Amino acid sequence: MEEQADKLLIHLEGEGRKIADYRKQILDLIQAGDQIDCSQMLLLCNKLNEHISSFDKINEQLINLENAF
Repeated sequence: MEEQADKLLIHLEGEGRKIADYRKQILDLIQAGDQIDCSQMLLLCNKLNEHISSFDKINEQLINLENAF
């Protein structure tokens, strides 16, 4: 089970990096001072939400794995 937890942690870390990247892209788009391309912002927000959802699911799996010990 420890190996499974390690794999989940690596996956969780990857999702965290993707979340940070999309947040930075959104912030850069806002701070650019240009007119915001709504379709681009929507795409970034949807991708961010997908990775947050994935992060939450992985985190839940880790909690369940810990509770099994």
